[in-house]
Amino acid sequence: MVQTKLQQKYLKNDFYKRFRKQYLQRFSRFHTVRQAYSFLQNKLQSLNPTVYKKRLKIRSTSIFTDIVVKKTVADMHDCGVAFDLQIQMNMVEEISEFARMTPCKEPGFNDVFLADNVKNGHLEGERYVMRGLVNNLRDCQAIKAIVHDPLLLEIVHQYLKYWPTMITQHLTWSFASDLPESEIKKSYPPTNFHYDIAGYNFMTAYFYITDVDINSAPHIMIKHSHNRKPLHMLLASNCQADDAILNHYGKDQQIVITGKKGFGFVQDPSCFHKVKPPVTSNRLVLQIRYS
Repeated sequence: MVQTKLQQKYLKNDFYKRFRKQYLQRFSRFHTVRQAYSFLQNKLQSLNPTVYKKRLKIRSTSIFTDIVVKKTVADMHDCGVAFDLQIQMNMVEEISEFARMTPCKEPGFNDVFLADNVKNGHLEGERYVMRGLVNNLRDCQAIKAIVHDPLLLEIVHQYLKYWPTMITQHLTWSFASDLPESEIKKSYPPTNFHYDIAGYNFMTAYFYITDVDINSAPHIMIKHSHNRKPLHMLLASNCQADDAILNHYGKDQQIVITGKKGFGFVQDPSCFHKVKPPVTSNRLVLQIRYS
């Protein structure tokens, strides 16, 4: 079939868009690249900062209390994480109910299901289900309030040094099962140590919607690894074996993050991190990425 000039132009532009997204962003694994991008975005936005703030639909009042933005940002720069972003219990309950009533989907599969249909890691007695991404998050008002919270966005602004131009959010179930951890690691990539490559610069807020202890899928990370990686790990895959990570950084640099429902934290996901497979109960977590 003969392509028109318009089609050829579209395909050419689409190629360059994909090239920029799939290849150029890979350089964000380097700390200096992320810093350079922040510098350029800061200079660009300083020309008309109100335009970028308006796009974010920042709310007038914050849901968070007793948070010192300067200290939170300093902690993130230092070790890659900061804690104590507690959300109100009525919001936790709203998000939890939304997650139970809304269909979800496991990456790599086409079927949709409700979280309550998963029993001991099985979907209605059939295949194992490792996780479920809840659909239609824009329909949940509590999530909207968190995403556009003024204090949280100020933390983002000060850490990235620019107002975020993209926000993505995931509400994810991790389902407990009787599978050996070695098998789960094969089917559920986030259970392996990795660092994110999700734009030219980025940070993430996490909120536990269920109680999380050592047996219900705590988030695990390596302090200081957001800007301290050996060259061979930067040039290789962004996923690494547990032994390689702990031998290099030491077990004393590992943080196992547990907390009651409503507990939240912000993190630079350029650090090495993973989720421990749940054993006793399912975990529900809200993840908001600002880039």
